[in-house]
Amino acid sequence: MTGTGEQRPDDAHDRVQWLEAVTDTGLAGLSVEHVLSELLDKVRALMGVDTTAILLLDPSHRFLIATAARGLEEEVHQGVRIPLGEGFAGRIAAERHWVALDHVDHSTVLNPILWEKGIASLLGVPLIADEQLLGVLHIGTLTPRQFTSRDAARLWMVADRVALAIRSQVDRKSVV
Repeated sequence: MTGTGEQRPDDAHDRVQWLEAVTDTGLAGLSVEHVLSELLDKVRALMGVDTTAILLLDPSHRFLIATAARGLEEEVHQGVRIPLGEGFAGRIAAERHWVALDHVDHSTVLNPILWEKGIASLLGVPLIADEQLLGVLHIGTLTPRQFTSRDAARLWMVADRVALAIRSQVDRKSVV
């Protein structure tokens, strides 16, 4: 945005590109697992990041569990669990607000896989549907990067789509 409130042409093009990516009708017929995989791949490419991950709230509402990832697959394979309100992802979930970290180490994140892999910067947003917290979506880079509110807004667009996909799966299971 410029100081006059007008959008620069590249901003408008960028917004359209993002909206097309997250509302791709080709995703409609896919299973939730495939939708999550496709969206994680798209986010990774569009945002130029090295990692993407989704952590979902467990049934007790006390932990976030790594469910899907690109670049951090071991996070899912090891079943990483983060207590709600603790660490990077736990804080995002508890506060229901985006969080960016310019420095990743044991003092800023609970998950050792993140600093062992050399993640330098992180950005995460909550997954919310019908005002209900479902989990967290986060991205990371191996080189230092300062994520902005604009980056957070883009990630939140994807988070909304992910939350709807997850919510629709839960609704279908409760009907059966």
